[in-house]
Amino acid sequence: MNSTTRVAREILEFFETGGSGRYLILGHKEPDGDCVASQLALSHFLKRLGRKTVVLSEGPFDRPEISDYKNQFKDTLDKNTLKNGDRAVVVDCSTSDRIGEFKTVTEKCDTLVIDHHSSGREFGNLRYIDTKAPSVTYIIQLIIESMGYKPDKYESELLLFGLCTDTGFFRHVEKGGGEIMHAAARLAENGASFKLAYRMMYGNRELAARKLLGWNLIRTESYKGNSILVTYETLEDREKYPEAGRGADELYRLLQMVKGVEVVAFVREETKDKCSVGLRSREGIDVGKLAAQFGGGGHRLASGFDMPGKIEDVKGKILEILVKTLRKHSL
Repeated sequence: MNSTTRVAREILEFFETGGSGRYLILGHKEPDGDCVASQLALSHFLKRLGRKTVVLSEGPFDRPEISDYKNQFKDTLDKNTLKNGDRAVVVDCSTSDRIGEFKTVTEKCDTLVIDHHSSGREFGNLRYIDTKAPSVTYIIQLIIESMGYKPDKYESELLLFGLCTDTGFFRHVEKGGGEIMHAAARLAENGASFKLAYRMMYGNRELAARKLLGWNLIRTESYKGNSILVTYETLEDREKYPEAGRGADELYRLLQMVKGVEVVAFVREETKDKCSVGLRSREGIDVGKLAAQFGGGGHRLASGFDMPGKIEDVKGKILEILVKTLRKHSL
């Protein structure tokens, strides 16, 4: 498939007709590699075109793979400084609530939303949503190429990093994913390194993170013959291992390889009365739809949301929901 045929003309015109206004490039709270790389690569490309950009994020940047990028983002913007002609681009965000305080920017500017999540609440007056895209960086690459350019070395490194992040270094690429691999090859031809992308994803880890991972694995509870795996992390854990940072990608990766597993749930205690819940599915269960029921979002096979309640109560509710969902799926 020719990648340059996939981007609608109105999307390209959004970037080609920017005039003298700025592009305010937004991502979701608690950004991951795909979000950060999409924002920075798009900003760098637009600057090559002579556009003015501002890259915004509330953070936090406590995932080790993105911590070095923190200083390239602004975490505040006075809405009164918005100028005529300013445009907003929101990447990797299925609902405006996930933007945080920068949501007001999208209410005052023409806004393009670029995303690949399967669930969420629509916002923005122009949308480029491709739920089959493996990452938002993949979409950014298609936009750049559709405008007649090649990503430069810096952009290619970011785009490959984001692509590798959301595909689990390609282990989530499904049958028929040849174009994804061709896109990655084009980035490599432009100077990106798979070795560097892997080191960015899995390097820079503290020993404390490995110890905390061990506890998360030890606590894992199995239900329905390993069909459902549930584990958790407490506030006390993070007090004991403050250097560990956030991010549970390796935990999910290890648990999803357990024989017979259908879905993995990771409950993290955020406060004494609120938890975040991460869900990962192997194949059949659409956890994106499950997350949407609780105001969250995500992909068919990966999603998350917040739930009020103490950690034991939240674990119980999640298990009850997953058992019911698994029962319906097996009928």
